[in-house]
Amino acid sequence: MGLDLSWNNLTGIIPENIGHANVLEILSLQGNELNGTLPNGLFELTNLKYLFLGDNGFSGSISENIEQLANLRQLTVSENPMAGTIPSALGLCKHLEFLNIDDTNIEGTIPEEVCLLTQGNNDLQIQADCSRDKATAVPFIKCDCCKICCDHNTHECKAESDEQPSDIDDQHTTSTIASNSDVTRTQAMEKLEVEVLHRGATFNEMASDDPRQLALNWILDEDGMGLDFNARNFIQRYTLALLAYSLDSQAWGVTGDETVNLRVVESNFSWLSSVDECSWYNVTCTSGVVTGLWLDEYSLIGTIPPEISRLVQLDF
Repeated sequence: MGLDLSWNNLTGIIPENIGHANVLEILSLQGNELNGTLPNGLFELTNLKYLFLGDNGFSGSISENIEQLANLRQLTVSENPMAGTIPSALGLCKHLEFLNIDDTNIEGTIPEEVCLLTQGNNDLQIQADCSRDKATAVPFIKCDCCKICCDHNTHECKAESDEQPSDIDDQHTTSTIASNSDVTRTQAMEKLEVEVLHRGATFNEMASDDPRQLALNWILDEDGMGLDFNARNFIQRYTLALLAYSLDSQAWGVTGDETVNLRVVESNFSWLSSVDECSWYNVTCTSGVVTGLWLDEYSLIGTIPPEISRLVQLDF
C-alpha cells in the first residue's frame, strides 16, 4: 500500500502517530512545504520500502532509529535544511538501493557500514554533496562510495566517474564512453533498432524531429552520464528519454513554486538531467531497474510510444 501526496502545497509537520499506518510500503511527501523534524513514529513504518521526503523544509537529523526500516529500498531527503551526519545504523537497511541526501546540511563522512551496501547484490547508489569545493578543494561531505556527487553551493551534480577515476563495474550507470573509438554511433543505433524499436524501424528513415531520433541524439550527444551502449541501463535510459520526447506537459515536475517542463534541467530530479534515471521525477527502481512511473496529474499530451514495453519490470 502507498500514500503519495507529493507536489502539493502541504504545510505543517509529519504527525507522530503516522506510525499507526504500518501497512504502508510507499510514502511520498516530496515537493511540499512540510517542516519540523522527522518524528519517531515515522520509523515505526517497518514495512516501508520507498520513502521520499525531498524538497521540503525538514530540519533535524536522520535518527539512529532508521535501522527499524529494515525493508527500505529508496530514501530521499534532498533539498531540505537537515543537518547532522548519516548514522551508521543506516547500514542495517540491507535492502537499500538508492540514497539521495544532496542539497542538505548533512555533513561529515558517509559511514563505512553504509558504503558496504554499495557492494554486492543491492549495489546501493548514493547521491550526496561530495564534489570538491572550488575554493577549498574540500567536499562538504566525504564519501568514497557515492555514485553521484553534487556541489553544495551550485547544486550541480555529476556522475562519480566525472569526479574521480572509478573501478566500478562498467555494466551500471557509471559506465562512460572512454573515447570515440570505444563505441560508435552506428553500433548504438543498431543495438536500439534490434532491441528497442518496433516493427523494423530504423533511425536513418526517421525525420529529425521524431521522438525516437531526439532521444537517440540526447543519449549519445547530450547526456552528461555518457553511457557506453553496452551499459546495463542504456536501453532503460533511452526508453525513458523517448517517453520524455513523446509526451509534452506544462507541469511535468515542480520545484518550489516553479513549474518545470520535463525536458528542462532545473533541478537534480529533472528528467533528461545527467543524474541516474532512477532519481528522475517519480521514477521508482529496484536494483537499478525501473519498476514504477508515477505520472498522474501531469496534464500529459501526446502518444505513448510502444517502446515503453522495454521496461519489462513495471509493476505500478
